[in-house]
Amino acid sequence: MSKPISPRTSRIIVFSVIAITVIHSVYMNIMGFSSLSHDACVVYKSIPKWLFYVYENVFELAIVVTLGVFAGVMSDVYFSRIERFYPKTQLLAFLYGSILPVCSCSVLPMIESMKKHTKLRVIITLVVAAPLLNPYIIFVSFSVLGVQYALLRILSTFVLAILSGLIVEKASRYVPSFRLGVYLACKSDCAPETESDPFVKTIQLTRKLVPYVAIAALISIGFQFANPRTFLESLNFAREPYTMLFMTIVGIPLYVCSGADVLFLRPLLAYTDLTMGSAMAFSLSASAVCLASIVMLTKFLGKLLTAILVATLFFLIMGIGICINLVV
Repeated sequence: MSKPISPRTSRIIVFSVIAITVIHSVYMNIMGFSSLSHDACVVYKSIPKWLFYVYENVFELAIVVTLGVFAGVMSDVYFSRIERFYPKTQLLAFLYGSILPVCSCSVLPMIESMKKHTKLRVIITLVVAAPLLNPYIIFVSFSVLGVQYALLRILSTFVLAILSGLIVEKASRYVPSFRLGVYLACKSDCAPETESDPFVKTIQLTRKLVPYVAIAALISIGFQFANPRTFLESLNFAREPYTMLFMTIVGIPLYVCSGADVLFLRPLLAYTDLTMGSAMAFSLSASAVCLASIVMLTKFLGKLLTAILVATLFFLIMGIGICINLVV
């Protein structure tokens, strides 16, 4: 258990992050440099390059992630009143799922209370959408990987959630004696924090992302010191559709939540020839479902329909990734 942080300390950290971001943005605009061009940066000229890379990939990334999480938490606080609402359509289920700060396991307890109020396709849409989108994941996606990735993630999640709901409900009609079972909640480290203070909650969520920030930083620093061209030739990320197939298969057992997949993808998209389609396939497969939630879903949907749902997600994710590569 990590040591609880006080509301006062949390506020100091968050407001310091905001102040640093504002000062840094103003300085970059005045000096006329970006993250891709450091020549005009005083810090870059004044300290060893290895130390600057550590600063850029650890400190700056941590600032961006904390700011994104805080923005998401504030959005979640604003929309918290919607938790008493049961969606009746797939569109509302998608919107509802995009607000709930939960993972694929912790969203499932809602099924038990929803099954008497709405249709199966609506339930499946919520189950798929909720772990893939929430306010802080959306903000972290925009701030870490940019507008293109964030918009594609929203659109991909919408397509995946809607089609999964329609296909599973259609399949349920051919499953003999299908009936929604009784759900028993599973335990998950990704369960939403119960803390009501948005500043404390921001620090709690950011703490969960610290290991992924460290991994992303180490990979980025490694790419900057190594010869990227030679390294890329050995990895051959652009070998589609094999890379996409690999990323999709690996994503399910390598389950991540709270937008940690965004941090994994940051150095890969920046320094390798990994396609956006394969990157999105990893995000969707690594966040939409996990082994624990699959086990619990079998008690609610049954083994056959759960297998159909997982297979549906797999093929839809592959299709979405291929479409993205054709368009982007």
